[in-house]
Amino acid sequence: MRIVLLALLMVATAACGGYRFPGAAPAGTGTVGGRVTVVPCAPIEPTTQPCKVGPGSGVEIDFTSERTTVAAHADADGAYSVELPAGTWKVSFKGYLRIIKGPLTVTVTVNPGSSVVADFVVDSGIRVSN
Repeated sequence: MRIVLLALLMVATAACGGYRFPGAAPAGTGTVGGRVTVVPCAPIEPTTQPCKVGPGSGVEIDFTSERTTVAAHADADGAYSVELPAGTWKVSFKGYLRIIKGPLTVTVTVNPGSSVVADFVVDSGIRVSN
């Protein structure tokens, strides 16, 4: 009898560990990565010339979900990659950078081999008129 009770207790314990409350985020993490491009890339660009495009070297990208913020930093080529828990994340850039092109939110799902590619073009706000 003890063996049967012990077996049932082990099965119940294992089942409870796999339970997820309704509305709770799925367990696990996924990868979000891509490239950040900044326009204009020179310190000051006159309005009479087209904007130049450059990599977002060193730019901080903040991913926020509920009360958690995870920061990623672009490398010298503007590439970044970050592991995030599954769920929907709001995207913002630290400082004065404004997203011109790219998603305002990313949704991370946990599937084998899955990742989210999110490329961004951001405005540095540095442009003067002649």
